[in-house]
Amino acid sequence: MSKSFAVDERTEQLNGRISFVCLMLTQLALVGVIVYKRYGLGLPMAEYDELNWLVGLSMGGYWAARLYFNGVLPVIPLKTLAVIYVGAVALIFIPTLLIVGWPAPERWYEVLYPFIGVAVIMAVYTLIAYFGKRRLDKLVE
Repeated sequence: MSKSFAVDERTEQLNGRISFVCLMLTQLALVGVIVYKRYGLGLPMAEYDELNWLVGLSMGGYWAARLYFNGVLPVIPLKTLAVIYVGAVALIFIPTLLIVGWPAPERWYEVLYPFIGVAVIMAVYTLIAYFGKRRLDKLVE
């Protein structure tokens, strides 16, 4: 008897769906715990900060891996990327400024958070899109 067995496409697809559902349910359960601790128990963020990181890394890693291996992300031209960047920063910065106001002079660096955060997210997106497209191009050749 052979130690390996052939896996057909239906089995691979079923395994993928089961893995996706289990990961999604785990992530939703963790988010539910975070929401309960925050709003149900009224705990400060320091009490469940590691769960925030775990959920964020899990969701971000899953999305990045799916997008990289599918290669479906469009590589956005630089001019369009700049317009999206300005729009996203304005969408975050202006309401935050209106709600919270300017920070104290010793904490002025907090004004830079939207600029840096959007830049990091867009850079990660661009890298994933570029490398995913490059991977698909190599597979096609």
